[in-house]
Amino acid sequence: MSSAGADDFRRAPLPADLDRLLHDLRGPLNAAVLHLQALKHRVGDDPIAAASLQSIQQEVERLAAMLPVAFSICALEMRPSRPLLLRSVVESAIDERERKRVNVDPGPWPEIDGDEQLLVLATRQLIVNALEAGGDDGEVRVGIEAREGGAVALAIRDAGAGFRTKNASAIVRLMAGAKPGHLGVGLLVAQRVARLHGGTLTFESEPAGAVVRLILRAR
Repeated sequence: MSSAGADDFRRAPLPADLDRLLHDLRGPLNAAVLHLQALKHRVGDDPIAAASLQSIQQEVERLAAMLPVAFSICALEMRPSRPLLLRSVVESAIDERERKRVNVDPGPWPEIDGDEQLLVLATRQLIVNALEAGGDDGEVRVGIEAREGGAVALAIRDAGAGFRTKNASAIVRLMAGAKPGHLGVGLLVAQRVARLHGGTLTFESEPAGAVVRLILRAR
């Protein structure tokens, strides 16, 4: 079964209150862009002032792009939980075009309680990130690990260069390192889904890549 694409969480309209707040925030940003455009014609031959105005405009435009993404992530909410086979969630998150590069451990796999749509979305984000980290020929391994207190970890390993830092807050940042055509928010989406399920994300570099663990409660 093929899942939604990496940015499909934005398809659903925002709740009315968040949509109105986003609209209100866009007003000052649009005004700032207009004033910056006017100032560009007043700097004359001052290269330092021109460069500063250009930098300010780029940051304002970046903020304008970040706001709807941030609001869409905040708008993700759980529906009533139901029993789910975690292996089925993983299979639903794998795009058929990528299946040869994604190796799913045979298990045994546990049953969990959760929102299937959100868990598939989060797992999809993590698989896409892992595939991109490993390059065109890199493979991804998806497995399950037991944790204390009845928790389980969905472990997704890539063949990339690993993480540059051990600081999770530096790894999970809005649009950090986004490639052209990508939002770069997969880890934020997965983290939001994990927290909605009472779980968390952890990150670890390994000798031959990295592993991201989505830790959830088992039934």
